[in-house]
Amino acid sequence: WHEVYKPYGLVAFPMGNTGVQMTGWFREPINSLEDFNGLKMRIPGLAGKVYQQIGVEVKLLPGGEIFPALERGVIDAAEFVGPYQDRRLGLQKAAKYYYTTGWHEPSNVTELLINQKAWESLPADLQAIVKNAAQACNLDSHSWCEANNAAALRDLVENYGVIAQTLPDDVVTKLKGITKDTLEAEAAKDPVTKKVHDSFMAFRDTHREWAAISEEPYHGIISSKDGMS
Repeated sequence: WHEVYKPYGLVAFPMGNTGVQMTGWFREPINSLEDFNGLKMRIPGLAGKVYQQIGVEVKLLPGGEIFPALERGVIDAAEFVGPYQDRRLGLQKAAKYYYTTGWHEPSNVTELLINQKAWESLPADLQAIVKNAAQACNLDSHSWCEANNAAALRDLVENYGVIAQTLPDDVVTKLKGITKDTLEAEAAKDPVTKKVHDSFMAFRDTHREWAAISEEPYHGIISSKDGMS
């Protein structure tokens, strides 16, 4: 992280996290991959590049313009953040179909950027305070999003008639494959991107083994609606 920002004279720390985001809001249901063809969707970044490969017409809009565009039918679908933030924009009044998985954005990290010279001028104790404050903000914001998204999703479904669904398995499988190819293509463009990509993928592969015997069984069995708690 620091290596990426060093040429710009900056020091970076994670200081906020949304957790897993939603696929987005759709005016019509998604039953197959073909339903994405010709769809006009507000979706930025690498996810937009993936969607373009299945026929989506990607639209880049600032947050404040999403609701009117979706309400008027200028766009057919939109991705923003998650239930709490999306509800504040009123997106539930413009579309009823709300899809997961967050294949495109398992989290969104907010960065704290500090001028490197200013950072280096701080004594070690103040640097430690800044680091710990950033870590606390990162953890607190993730916990806050988890709690508030859960309550907001229930409210959207029960009081606004939102239909919350998971994308069909074949759609997710296709998006997963295209995403893999897209990330590898981006990684091949320069050494720094490749280093970040390879480091992340190596950690993910290692962590997957642990998640498979810890988080996944707990949430899939014990913490499920028919489970123990």
